[in-house]
Amino acid sequence: MDIAQIRDQMPGLQFGVYLNTGGIGQSPVCVNKAMAEGYQQMLSGIMSPADQYSAMERAASEMPARIAGFFGADAGEIALTMSTGEGYGMVLGGLSWQPGDEVIITNEEHPVPLQAAEGLADRVGAVVKVVEIDQDKDVFLHRLEDIITPRTRMFCFSHVTTDTGNRLPAREICALARSRGILTLWDGCQAVGQFPVDLHDMGCDFYATNCYKWMLAPMGTGFLYVRKDAQQVLKPLRRPHAPDGTARQYETGTPSSMLYQGLEASLDFMDGIGGPQAIAEEAGRKAESLRTRFDAIPGVRVISSRCADTRTGIVAFAVEGMEGNEVSEALRNRWQITQRATYINKPTGVRISVAFYTSDVELDTLVEAVTTLAGEMN
Repeated sequence: MDIAQIRDQMPGLQFGVYLNTGGIGQSPVCVNKAMAEGYQQMLSGIMSPADQYSAMERAASEMPARIAGFFGADAGEIALTMSTGEGYGMVLGGLSWQPGDEVIITNEEHPVPLQAAEGLADRVGAVVKVVEIDQDKDVFLHRLEDIITPRTRMFCFSHVTTDTGNRLPAREICALARSRGILTLWDGCQAVGQFPVDLHDMGCDFYATNCYKWMLAPMGTGFLYVRKDAQQVLKPLRRPHAPDGTARQYETGTPSSMLYQGLEASLDFMDGIGGPQAIAEEAGRKAESLRTRFDAIPGVRVISSRCADTRTGIVAFAVEGMEGNEVSEALRNRWQITQRATYINKPTGVRISVAFYTSDVELDTLVEAVTTLAGEMN
């Protein structure tokens, strides 16, 4: 993988050190070009409004198959969305609930899915229960099994947690859920694009994600996976239910074909540089090196998992004597390093998103900066 050549295709990387792909990814030129050409065609007047609408419909109808092929699903199981939150709304709003039905979430959920679960409790009287994350997947699975009751209706989990980047054992969780008649809804926005995701192999019922982080696609793109069997029980929010239809019945608006042309370009780009496995290996090597280098700095503690089956390219760390937002502001203001503070649990720290396109020079700058900050505190 030629990192220098890849970085040359990402104009956003010229503005300092960029280590926040978990917030928004750096789209390559081909993605921006695909979107620009779509908008230019619309604005140029060379197509009639009727032809433009037909082209948009055609682009939208082709996208589910492209997404499905990348993520191990069938085209009829993919709905186009604008965000993870929209997908959560489609699922939680489209199922039938009874007061007292239990939804289990983790203690590291992003505010969007957390608020979706809390909103369900407010509307229908569902009970939201919390299971604590552990870096050891077996410990987590035991904790989860211990809080299941006959009223447990759904697990709503992040495939990869947003603050510390802990990767949950998705296949084992889905197998446990199926054995107990429990539905599974996943937030995939910190997983897709980081490593291979095969939805059929995973065995989930619903999987909602955006595509503008690790997928490098435009903001405003995302999808909801609805397993074919799950389409029997999930009802659309704005049209009659078609149990034998496709997941596109759950869409609540008209997708922007220009944005999805950008998503298609990002999928082509990722395939062209080796695909999800090659991307995961490149980022994984760099993230492991960073964890090791942080270990050597007195006063610095890595918060993220070190276990092979739960760690990812997200490396969160804390500096003794400093709050996460203080470290984050210093890195941004003094060294022009873009990242973000963690805030969900204690201790607060800083989240570093190590992407496949992250350069060794960027990580050198980060380590030097953190060494300086830790030294100043000591």
